[in-house]
Amino acid sequence: MVERLEKVCQSLKSNFEVILVDDGCPEGSWDTLAALAGKFPEIKGIKLTRNFGQHYAITAGLDHAQGEWVMVMDGDLQDRPEEIPNLYREAIKGFDVVLARRVNRKDSLLKVGLGKLFFRLLSYLTGNTFDPSVGNFGIYHRKVIDAFLKMKEPVRVFSVMVSWMGFSTSFVEVKHMPRTDGKSGYSFRRRLNLALDIILAYSDKPIRLMVKVGLWIAFLSFLFSCITLFRYLSGAITVSGYTSLILSISFFSGILMMMLGIVGLYVGKIFEGVKGRPLYLIDKTIENQEKDK
Repeated sequence: MVERLEKVCQSLKSNFEVILVDDGCPEGSWDTLAALAGKFPEIKGIKLTRNFGQHYAITAGLDHAQGEWVMVMDGDLQDRPEEIPNLYREAIKGFDVVLARRVNRKDSLLKVGLGKLFFRLLSYLTGNTFDPSVGNFGIYHRKVIDAFLKMKEPVRVFSVMVSWMGFSTSFVEVKHMPRTDGKSGYSFRRRLNLALDIILAYSDKPIRLMVKVGLWIAFLSFLFSCITLFRYLSGAITVSGYTSLILSISFFSGILMMMLGIVGLYVGKIFEGVKGRPLYLIDKTIENQEKDK
């Protein structure tokens, strides 16, 4: 990846830097990064104290980026470095953000299907439209990066935060490559937790839906009460129904527990935010070949 990045960036005939973030990577990754920094002077290395998560690692890299234009991409080469010139040519037409729209994604059908379902749900809950074929891979102007770094909320999702900013955006179709080595660190459980974090951090629609559900339940309960009272006064009911009573209690108890759970999740996110902890912690850095902190 580094060799391909170096070749592509040199072809642009402009000063550049390559920032690699070790976000709790497998043992030996930092030594490999250090060796690459010794070979390529443009490389900067950042080693976090542990795995904070992809979007926190992106934040760490952006905190150290100095260029007027900043590329963000994963290190698994499913996003091709050779697409960078195409993104840059589109950006200099006057766009602040140019995102890569991946054509014919090379992921499993299950992963693609779950991604589409998740982004549809996220679009509904946040009120913004999200394209499942678009990820973090793209080029961003300095003012976009500066605006992103001013946002200090603890739940960070780079693509969602950039979308919220509203800077002028364009898209370029790119080829998506299959994974050649290893497997994705995003398990189904991690994806589910990320989806929950995004919904809780960037949308209050679940609480609004709770209010609507509560009003509908109250309305239906009122109708059921009126019908039951009418049947009782007309003599149609002679023995109270044990089964209907138990079912009603179970159903409404479940609804109440679900609503309390959603409110509790929001309170938990508020609790995390007021702690004021740093978004990430740096263990070591490598800069200008020999500078190791």
